[in-house]
Amino acid sequence: MWAVASYVLKQRILRRKRYATVLMLEPLLRCNLACAGCGKIQYPAHILKKEMAVEDALKAVDECGAPIISIPGGEPLMYSHIAELVRELVKRKKYIYLCTNALLLKKRLEEGLFEPSKYLTFNIHMDGDQEAHDFAVCREGTYEKAEEAIQLAVGKGFRVCTNTTLFGHADPARTRKFFSRMMELGVEGLTMSPGYSYQKAPDQENFLNREKTFTLFRDLLKDPEPEWKFNQSPLFMEFLMGKLHLECTPWGNPCYTLFGWQKPCYLLQEGYADSWEELLNDTQWENYGRQSGNSKCQNCMVHCGYEPTAVHETFNSFKGFLRTVSATMNGINSRHGRNITPPAVGTRLETGADVHFSDELLKKLHEALDFRGDVTITLRDGSEHEGFIFNIAGDAIEFFPSDASEVRMIAIESIDRVDLTGRNFADGRSWEAWVKKYNEHKAKREAGEAVGAIGIYSETP
Repeated sequence: MWAVASYVLKQRILRRKRYATVLMLEPLLRCNLACAGCGKIQYPAHILKKEMAVEDALKAVDECGAPIISIPGGEPLMYSHIAELVRELVKRKKYIYLCTNALLLKKRLEEGLFEPSKYLTFNIHMDGDQEAHDFAVCREGTYEKAEEAIQLAVGKGFRVCTNTTLFGHADPARTRKFFSRMMELGVEGLTMSPGYSYQKAPDQENFLNREKTFTLFRDLLKDPEPEWKFNQSPLFMEFLMGKLHLECTPWGNPCYTLFGWQKPCYLLQEGYADSWEELLNDTQWENYGRQSGNSKCQNCMVHCGYEPTAVHETFNSFKGFLRTVSATMNGINSRHGRNITPPAVGTRLETGADVHFSDELLKKLHEALDFRGDVTITLRDGSEHEGFIFNIAGDAIEFFPSDASEVRMIAIESIDRVDLTGRNFADGRSWEAWVKKYNEHKAKREAGEAVGAIGIYSETP
C-alpha cells in the first residue's frame, strides 16, 4: 500500500495525467485450460507456441515504471523463463502477482523454482466452490488440485491470494461459503471481478450487464463475514455494488504482450503500440469508457479498468481518501450507504479510416484482425502469404507468417485480397459439447453412478 501511495503521489507532483499503477505482463498466450469465459487462448497454434524474451519483458517493466507487475497469460507457470523473470522483478523491488490456475504450482514448488518473498504473491484463479470452479474452467478436478497447491504454498511461507471472476450463473450463498473456505486455507486476501464479455469467448450467455453486477455484488457483500479480507480498493468494491460512480482509466493497467502494448486495454484488442509512450500519446482515449458511448464498454466493470481509477480517487482527493479510510475501518457492506445512478452516456467519437484504401479492403482487414485463425493474403504481385494478422498500424499490417518466427510488415496498398482460410480457434461448438457432457455426468453422479472426470472441452495446443 505504501509503495502504491508514494508512487501515485509522485505522479501527482510531476503533474502526470496518465500513468500505470499495475502492468499486466503476458509472456505467453498458451494455457493448459480452455475456460469458456476467456478469449485469450483463441489463437492459431504457431502463435500459442511463442514466448516473450525475458529482456523484452524487463524492458517493458522499466519503460512503464508501475510498482506492481501482474503476470497473467495464458498460464505463466508454462512459461519456460518464469523463474528468471520473477527473480529479476524481485531485484527491481516490484510487487509481483503471478496469476495461475495452480495446476502446475505444486510441481513448480517441488522443483524449487521460487523462494518466498514479500514481493511475490501467487494469485490463484478460483471461480467459486468445486462445482462452480470446475464448470467455469471446463475441466473437472481442477478445484481439488488448486486447493492442494494453495495449502502447499501457504505452508512453505509464500504469499497467496485468490482471484475470482464471477458470471451470471454465480450463486451468492455458495460464493460466500467459498470466501470463508479460502480464508480457512490461509490466503492473504480475496480479489474478485465481474467477467468481461470477450467477443471470442465460447460462452456468451453468462456475462453480466451492469444491473446484474450491482445485484450480485450487493448480495455477496451484504453483512460480510468478519474474517474476509479483500485485496482490492474499497472504492472499487463500492463501485461494483452501484454505490459509487467511476469512469474507466484503461491506461492505469496496461497490457504488454507478445505483440507489443495492447490497445486500448487488456480486454479490447484494437491493435498494438511499439512503446509505452506511443500507447499513452497515440491512443484516442476519448473513444473508450462508458461515457464515450462505445458499445464495447457499456457493461464492463472489470478491475483492470476501474481499480486504477479507484486508486487515483483515493490519493488525489480528500473526499476519496476519507471514503477509503472509512470503508477500510468500517468494512464493506452493501447495506450501508445509498446506491447511485451513473451519469448519462455521451456520444461516441468515431475515427475514420484512411481514405486512400478501399472500404472493402479495410473492412476485410479488420475482419481478419478479429479472426482467431490464419488468413491468406494475396499481394498485387500475385504472391500468397499465410499467417496471423495482429495489428493494423497506419498504412501497413503487422503479420506473423505461419512458417516463420519473425513479424512481417506488409503495406496495405500492396494487398489485393484477404481470405479467412484457417480455422477460427474461438468457435463455440466445443463449449456446447462440454456443457452437454457436464450435465450428463452431473445427472449420473446425482443418481449414484460412478463416472470419470471430464477433460478439457477443446483441443490443447
